[in-house]
Amino acid sequence: MSDNQTHTSDESITAQIERLEAIITELEGGDISLERAQQLHTEGERILKALEDEFDLGEGKIIERSENHN
Repeated sequence: MSDNQTHTSDESITAQIERLEAIITELEGGDISLERAQQLHTEGERILKALEDEFDLGEGKIIERSENHN
């Protein structure tokens, strides 16, 4: 992965985390309709899935992948 791709990926991850925080804040505010809460929940699940895929999470743990250079 090039430095540019890493930088873009980092920005994307940061944006996704910030969006999750905004979703949590809105849900915790409690002054939203059930329909809006369901939309936010669905969006949050989608973002979490994308982050899990990005970090290759397994059972809540980050799995480090190494390449064998022998």
